[in-house]
Amino acid sequence: MIKKIGSDPKSTKMKNRTGKKIFLVLAAATLMVAEAYSQIDTVKAAAYEDLSLKDLLNLKIVSVSKNSESLFDAPLSASVITKEDIRKTGCTSIMEALRLIPGMIVREQSNGNYDIHLRGMDNVPPNSPFDGNATTTLVMIDSRPIYNYLKGGTFWETLPVDINDVEKIEEVRGPAAALYGPNAVSGVINIITRQAEKNGLYLVANAKQGSYQTFINNASVGFRSKKWSVVASGNYQGRNRTQTSYFEMYRNRLLNNPSYFIGLLGDTTSNVNELYPDPSLAMEKYGGNIFLNYHPSEKTKIYLTAGVQHSMAQTVSAENGITPLSTVASDSRYADLRVNIKKITAQVSYNEGTQITNFNPGNKYDFHTLDANIEYNYTKGKFSLKPGLSYRSAIYDDTKYSDIINKTGIFNGRGKITSRSASLRGEYKLIKNKLRLVAGLSANTFNYPDTTCISYEFATTYKLNKNHLFRAVYSRSPRSSTIYDTYIDQTIAYYQSGYKKFTRYAVESNKNLKLLTADMLEIGYRGSVTRTLSIDVEVFDIRSKNYNSLVNNAPYIKLNGGDTLMILPLVPTNLPLTLRQQGITVSIIYNRKKLQVKPFVTVQQSRAKNYSPFLNMADAPPGPIQLNPAQNNIYSGMGNTVTLKSTPVVFGGVVVNYVLTQKFNFNLNAYYYAGQTYTHVSNTVFNDGVRGIDHIPAKLILNANVSYEAVKGLQLFCSAKNMLNNKSREFFKTDAVPFMLLGGLNFTF
Repeated sequence: MIKKIGSDPKSTKMKNRTGKKIFLVLAAATLMVAEAYSQIDTVKAAAYEDLSLKDLLNLKIVSVSKNSESLFDAPLSASVITKEDIRKTGCTSIMEALRLIPGMIVREQSNGNYDIHLRGMDNVPPNSPFDGNATTTLVMIDSRPIYNYLKGGTFWETLPVDINDVEKIEEVRGPAAALYGPNAVSGVINIITRQAEKNGLYLVANAKQGSYQTFINNASVGFRSKKWSVVASGNYQGRNRTQTSYFEMYRNRLLNNPSYFIGLLGDTTSNVNELYPDPSLAMEKYGGNIFLNYHPSEKTKIYLTAGVQHSMAQTVSAENGITPLSTVASDSRYADLRVNIKKITAQVSYNEGTQITNFNPGNKYDFHTLDANIEYNYTKGKFSLKPGLSYRSAIYDDTKYSDIINKTGIFNGRGKITSRSASLRGEYKLIKNKLRLVAGLSANTFNYPDTTCISYEFATTYKLNKNHLFRAVYSRSPRSSTIYDTYIDQTIAYYQSGYKKFTRYAVESNKNLKLLTADMLEIGYRGSVTRTLSIDVEVFDIRSKNYNSLVNNAPYIKLNGGDTLMILPLVPTNLPLTLRQQGITVSIIYNRKKLQVKPFVTVQQSRAKNYSPFLNMADAPPGPIQLNPAQNNIYSGMGNTVTLKSTPVVFGGVVVNYVLTQKFNFNLNAYYYAGQTYTHVSNTVFNDGVRGIDHIPAKLILNANVSYEAVKGLQLFCSAKNMLNNKSREFFKTDAVPFMLLGGLNFTF
């Protein structure tokens, strides 16, 4: 059961006191262990700052081909950030750390909550309701999919792991369903968890405290022997918002502690205390994990992971028709088993829990997801072949929390999404291993729609010499259907004076939607220009189609006792719109013994063809939103091409790390995006050229982190976030996040 944290006025103070106690306990325990550890003589591993440029380019990545290979040789556009990258920059969460990776658009909505997209594909179509998360990027933890099937995408605040658990984060840019099945449309983010590195006791802890009652505390303890290891970890985050006001879309202004709201259709809502039980809360989350590894032999490895999480946050989630921010909550549990036996790799994971998409009554559901896959790796000389099978099942049920007769829930029933995939991936090397040919093919079968989609990937690399590599790839990926589109069943009563009767909008499901699909052509180059300078360039052309949205259809009459009701159906419908993204990403690494500079930038253009701002069919009735449906409907934009203004044309960042002395480290990192214009569905509701439109200015976010190694394994640090104190909001009418100062410690044993 999800607790309504914050309904008690004292909850915020209690939360802060709890965070302080956790912080002090962790600090005291860490200092005591550090003092003991400083007396122990151990073999010192190579320091991260001592890595050469060659070492950095040869960092291992597994997410590109599911085999460990050097990043330099990877046939796809990919990036890796390590735990040392994250620690040195002072990032406070996995979400924030994604700003260190090329190709990522990361915009903060409230303290610690981010909108995250890989290359964009956001706010499509324009003038659509909030979807709340990137529905085209597949996020994984140790290759276990973290995908929410309600509307698709990732609820980042519900991850059971946190920054302390991360060994590295791998990113693959571009469609990758041939490797990972449906939903890897724009790419993959794989979070690899941290394990004990040497035999004996293992202990890692960090604690951060700063502005706006921000507390971030993590600790892991474990033990490793020759054949097995166990690690238990816990994490906590508590953050307050940087403001307590909300932007109300109907009156188009910020309201401080409002007693009521007015919705999009002018109806008053008096349950504001239920919608926002704690207006000061940005996030409170905690989780616990256990990692068990058993390696009885070189060719047999078994990994078992289990954990729980609880979270409550104010972020842009499901559409509430009132304000952008919603209060969301989640309680979940998971188990994950991975087995490698000789040439066979298998993984089975299960996740269940209860979630609330916003605190309006009826927005609560239980979910159960199951993922299973098995692969066989056949290798002979320069040729390898990897066949595989996978199965995914997601069951969502809100019948316990809704009145299914009056349809007060989201979908008022039990919905199930399943997919089955058979895949085959092959590689061949020739011309003295300089030329590498990669081909992947996957057949994905779904229950809704009852169809089979083909995913593929054809890639090649040519290694001119050890310092220069050229690559090219053509790939296609679909996204699966969602619970919302497939099972939605809602009724919204609305009095429309033109009809002089009550009109009911019936939100009805569509089990035959064509699946969103993306095709990509990309060419790239990686090279070491000098012993200290490398460059990575990728040029991409992505085309996606089969977007859908709720669309007004032809009305029908329904008798309800003695009343005659006109029903206006809103049905998820495929739009004729297609999206094309063309761009270039450039990443550079300059590395000397004490100085490392990593700039990266993406320049791209996103254009929508056949776009119409009208979400109605030609036979829909005229109404307050659209007076002439016969001329203005989803097909009225055929042949037109418009620029998608919600995705920044330029975005990227730079990380500068300088080792001042053996104990002092200074890090300066920046993230930038160009100006955007986000349009919300309320733009078409009010149609006044003001409401529902947000012009988000360009923003440069400059951060600094200074760390000092007090004793061996113990670093103290101070972080300054948004040092320019740029208070412009980063997402549609959400919170401004100003300058923040944090301090804390990191300890490794």
